[in-house]
Amino acid sequence: MPIFDYECSAPHRVEHFFKAGSEIPSTMECPFCGQQALKQLSMPSHTPGRWGDQTGKYGVNGFHDRGLGATYHNSMERERLMDQKGLVDAGSFGKHALDDGVERHIQADKQHTKDIERYKQNLRNAKGEKGQALAETFSVKEMQKRGDLDSGVKG
Repeated sequence: MPIFDYECSAPHRVEHFFKAGSEIPSTMECPFCGQQALKQLSMPSHTPGRWGDQTGKYGVNGFHDRGLGATYHNSMERERLMDQKGLVDAGSFGKHALDDGVERHIQADKQHTKDIERYKQNLRNAKGEKGQALAETFSVKEMQKRGDLDSGVKG
């Protein structure tokens, strides 16, 4: 419901409630003295932070986040706690960040499995000489091709 302040020249201040959608007059009769009271410019209410931070989803006593391991009372306090712990809100990541990360891990696991098989094969070819098998499995040229070594490395 809209609330408006009216003031007459006496000066009496009156708060008046109007139903949503009803006509809101610029003047009204003062209920105390009968003079014409003019609609006043109302001040916006003060909020403690962002809209909805005082109550709502955080409740009166705050919100305990098990993942964060703390209770906070508004979103700014939550962000401060997350910064202190070096955490990033999941909403900060792109739409496919999780899927892309999982795919990178899958590819790295496949590469690791290939490396193990190549090492075993090179170890058999080198008749048990581990140093030679490692050098052949992880040659400088192979590591540069994968992007695991800087191109300035010679070998």
